Order: sequence, then C-alpha cells, then structure tokens
Amino acid sequence: MNIPFLDFIVAGFVIAVGSALQASTGFGAGLIVVPLLALIRLDFVPGPVLFASLGLSALMTVVGRDAINRVHLHTVSLGLIIGMLTGAVSLSRLAPNHLGVMFGLLILLAVLLTALGVRLQFTIPNSLIAGAVSGFMGMTAAIGAPVLALLYQYEKGHTLRATLAFLYLFSAAGMLLLLHVMGRFQWHEIWLGLGLLPGIPIGYLLASRVAPHVDRGYSRAAVLIISTVSACALIVKSLS
Repeated sequence: MNIPFLDFIVAGFVIAVGSALQASTGFGAGLIVVPLLALIRLDFVPGPVLFASLGLSALMTVVGRDAINRVHLHTVSLGLIIGMLTGAVSLSRLAPNHLGVMFGLLILLAVLLTALGVRLQFTIPNSLIAGAVSGFMGMTAAIGAPVLALLYQYEKGHTLRATLAFLYLFSAAGMLLLLHVMGRFQWHEIWLGLGLLPGIPIGYLLASRVAPHVDRGYSRAAVLIISTVSACALIVKSLS
C-alpha cells in the first residue's frame, strides 16, 4: 500500500509537536499524537507509532536507570503482560472498520482519567490493575501511558521519567512482538515507523526554544481539548 508523501509530512509535524509538548511540559504527547495520527491514517496506529517511540524510551531508560523505582515493578510488568495479551485477543476479533471507534473511545477514557487526576494508592493490587489497563489500552490504541502516570504521579521528576520510560520500553517491545505474531507489524509498519522517526528529534530540538514560553496550565487544557475533539472526530469518521 502506497502512502502519500503529504501524509508523512503532516504525521511528522504531529510527532514533532507532540515531542516538543512532552519535552517542555512533561505531559500529553501520546494523548495528542495518537488521535491525530489515526485521523491522518489508521495505518500509523498502533504499530508504527510504538516503533517510533522505542529509541527515546530506551535512551531515557539507560540514562535514568539508577532512578527507576523498583517497588512493585514486577507486579506492574505482570499487569502489562496480562493487559497486552487481552488487548491482542480483542484486536484479533475486531473488524478493521471498528478500529477507529475503539481508538476514539479509549482515547476519551484516557482523557477522562487524566482530567480527573485520580490518585491511585501504590499497592500491589493497584499496581497489577494499572499495569493491566495500561497494557490493554497500549496494545489496542497505543495510548496506555496515562494510567501508569496516575500510578507514579507523585514520584520525584527524575524517578517518574525513568520508571515510566522503562515501562514504556518494556511494554512497547512486548506489544510489537504480539502485533508481529498477529500479522499487524510487518515490513510495511516498520517503514511507516521509520517515516515517523524524524519528527521526534525535531520536536525535542524545538522544545528547548519554546519551553520557557509555555504556560503549563493552558497547555494541559489545550491537550485535553484537542485530544477530545480529535477522538470524537475519529469516531464520527469511522462510523460514517
């Protein structure tokens, strides 16, 4: 399947904006990137965008390895595996024309959880549940980060970033493996992921310039609004 070059240009711009937003505010890249990419072309989600994010997650994991919070880490990882397997079963049984609706609904759920700012107690059961929900949402819509962020939101900044980067790396690798087994991550998706990669360094270079001027309060609200509108548009597009 040939992808118009313009689609890559627009998708690269979306990736760059999301990366700049994440670097300057620490919030919202996945929420804004995934629904917009799905609107451009459903082929970009979930495999290619997961593949494109691997490098950054790996780098952040290596750099912050000493700051990773290892308490209940195995429990969260087990939950991720359970969620990913459940998500894989759901994907295998879902008709292609229903994918957009599912993506849109899961994005709206992520927006709701983020907006509510629910505080999860850091217990073994909550760690397992958060991991499972994150794994399911990540596997089906490439947007499982908000649930894990809720679990670790009160950690210090460097611990939060390092722990989430490790879990993102672990889950993204597992999701890509499952997608490959299902026939949904082959050479076509790899090339799409490579096409998205340039937007990441561009975004992070831009972030150093825009960070001092970003109003965190307004940017958070903007991300939630854009994500909601994009998710609703994706649902309408998929149903039409």
